[in-house]
Amino acid sequence: MRIILRVFAIIGFLSVLLVAGAIGLAYHFANRQPTLPDNIVLELDLEQPLAEAPATDPIAGLLGNRHATVEQVVRTLNRAAKDPRVKGIIARTGNGVHSFAVTQELRDSIAKLRKEGRFAIIHAESFGEMGNGMQPYYLATAFEQVWMQPMGDLAITGMQAELAFLRGTLDKLKVEPQFRKREEYKSFAEQYTETGPTAANREAIDGLVGDLFNQWVSDVALARGLNDAAVRAAVDKAPLLDKDAVEAKLVDKLAYWDEAVDWALEKAKAAGGGTVKPELVSLHDYNLAPPAIDLSINEAPLVAMIVGDGAIMRGDNQADPLSGEETFGAATIAAAFDEAIKNDQVKAILFRVNSPGGSAVASEVIRRKVLKAKEAGKPVVVSMGSVAASGGYWVSMGADRIVAAPGTITGSIGVVAGKIVLRGLTDWAGVNIEPISRGANAGMWSSNTPFTPGQEERLNAFLDSTYASFTQGVAAGRNLPLDRVQQIAKGRVYTGRQAKELGLVDALGGYATALAEVRKVLKLADDAPLRAITLPQKRSQFEFLLDMLSGDARVSVGDAVAAHVADRTLAPYRPALATLAPYLRADQDMVAVMPAMVRQGF
Repeated sequence: MRIILRVFAIIGFLSVLLVAGAIGLAYHFANRQPTLPDNIVLELDLEQPLAEAPATDPIAGLLGNRHATVEQVVRTLNRAAKDPRVKGIIARTGNGVHSFAVTQELRDSIAKLRKEGRFAIIHAESFGEMGNGMQPYYLATAFEQVWMQPMGDLAITGMQAELAFLRGTLDKLKVEPQFRKREEYKSFAEQYTETGPTAANREAIDGLVGDLFNQWVSDVALARGLNDAAVRAAVDKAPLLDKDAVEAKLVDKLAYWDEAVDWALEKAKAAGGGTVKPELVSLHDYNLAPPAIDLSINEAPLVAMIVGDGAIMRGDNQADPLSGEETFGAATIAAAFDEAIKNDQVKAILFRVNSPGGSAVASEVIRRKVLKAKEAGKPVVVSMGSVAASGGYWVSMGADRIVAAPGTITGSIGVVAGKIVLRGLTDWAGVNIEPISRGANAGMWSSNTPFTPGQEERLNAFLDSTYASFTQGVAAGRNLPLDRVQQIAKGRVYTGRQAKELGLVDALGGYATALAEVRKVLKLADDAPLRAITLPQKRSQFEFLLDMLSGDARVSVGDAVAAHVADRTLAPYRPALATLAPYLRADQDMVAVMPAMVRQGF
């Protein structure tokens, strides 16, 4: 028996060594630092989604589930714009995987490359292909050459927001939704309480879609040298066949990907004087290669970059099993602010916010840290991502500067709370639930009973207090009269462009604009160098492996793999589950969330 146990022990030990060695080699090759040629054509796949925050789960990277972040891509493109070895860029697109705001940020980065004299060509097999191609084509128009494969189609069919209303279904199930809001434009709960949009809801969403569509039309017209009327006519005629797209001057050439690559290499060869052979280098490999060392950067001010991404919840960041996304944990972000405040080298904080909202209490925790950073002499500049609405605006309103993309969805300054009463359904099903309690309001959040008049009074008192705190915070943070804030709040959503006109945002743009605002608040020159540190600092995959092999890993590899299998299993159902998430937790918090809608084309 002892011999058998020893044999199994040896086999187990060798297995650990083999696994560790394989993982170590994978880690080594994944993090290699390639050398770069002297004549570079950057290659960028824009059909892959981009993350806002770096993955906090090391096993995700090991399993191949890690995406580049928006900041990484923008920073790398801006670096390439100043690199004389980079002669141009070739990209592929076709699927709408980026939000309207992220698309605008990428367009700005491509524009910088072109401004520095680099060529830019993009290729699509099809823009949409039986789907909506508004977003990928919008991104493509930042390039000087837009090529499409023969037989492809240009499905720039317009923008549409679809609002789902479940009240009819809930009535059939004898389920009663009980929600209260502040104020009339705070429409998230309408999907449960109404059979169709209220006038305020329709007005707000119509204004949102209209402004985004106008931005799309004017930007495409400017990029393609057309007038707005011609672009609108093309949209109304779409989907366009391949030759129709060329005739409308929306596509430059019908060709295949390999032909686009040949064109780019020839262009780079000419730009390099015809003597140095150009090579394709992926943006990922270019980013891994070390940049030229500038010792003066060591003296540059240090900026802490903090990213809050996802639904705002109390506690630490964690994976939300309903949405599949990592939550915006107030405790995690607050700790990052504390770290920045305590670090004497940190001179300013760039706070990236990408959130539709969530817990009002958790949002206030983060707003307080923003104010504490300012009190410590460390200015805070917010860069809004795709969406920074409701709770996402709450955490932003106290910053020194707020930057949003023109297409960012923001505002939604309002609150909503309530519950879904299941008593009718349980009675129908023959389920009897008998409460035994002490205290008049012990069952206030029970799904078995509606609100009593006394509970309704307390609910409204909390809503009034929370909404007052929200509007007063906006007035103080944005230096606006309270009565003006009360006029423009009411739970209404706005685009970034509309929000700037209303004084809710200071500047339009992405990371580059936000860094320019950082330089302003630090009273630096426009081209002054900055150093950056990302907080909270992530545990690397290598550190995770060491912990795993030493037995100190926070989660076993088996558990991690099982979690990712479950994650992929739930993926097809998450769009539906995500809309229910805030109200499945409605008994925990007063929530500040933006309206739910299915978006097509933006």
